[in-house]
Amino acid sequence: MQAPVLVLKAIEDSLNRESGSKVHHANIQASKAVADIIRTTLGPRSMLKMLLDTGGGGIVVTNDGNCILRELDLAHPAAK
Repeated sequence: MQAPVLVLKAIEDSLNRESGSKVHHANIQASKAVADIIRTTLGPRSMLKMLLDTGGGGIVVTNDGNCILRELDLAHPAAK
């Protein structure tokens, strides 16, 4: 039996606990979104990604998945 997955969601300075299949689907979608970003940087035919800093910090061109994950600003707990 699987352990229940709980997501704490901050709404107006209070935490609400969510559980169930809706949370499972949200976690799967978040992890798929991150995987889609990283997928093309893997393997012998890896492609470069151009990351733009919105704060005016400049442009980073890399095919390193770790560098890309460090630069992403992720809000979803499962995607982090």
